[in-house]
Amino acid sequence: MKIKYRNKRLFIFYGLINVLITNFILQAILFIIPVIFATLISQLFNFLFGFYFYSKKVFKVNLLNNSQVFKYLIMHIFLWKINWFLIEFISSDNLSKNISSLLVIPPLACASYLCQKLFIFNERN
Repeated sequence: MKIKYRNKRLFIFYGLINVLITNFILQAILFIIPVIFATLISQLFNFLFGFYFYSKKVFKVNLLNNSQVFKYLIMHIFLWKINWFLIEFISSDNLSKNISSLLVIPPLACASYLCQKLFIFNERN
């Protein structure tokens, strides 16, 4: 039980760093480029930073395999599309794209953690 709690704390720690940097990138470029490209660029950073820290520091995977990399990539493609859609959808109700992007962080972070824990870096997979 202690390891599970530690994983959540580490995921939150690295996740906050990742979210802060990724969101800084997203917030800055939302002013100058369309949402689809802004979310893609920020998601690419999130993918690279997150894959290293979540696999090595949170879930302690010593030897990564192609299946884990592929699953992580697929997860990020889905997260990018959901992020893009939700920002567009929420901002269509006269809310700024920047505020909308902040509102989608918590559900996307929860989905990311569960997907990584259960399907990507699970020792049984």
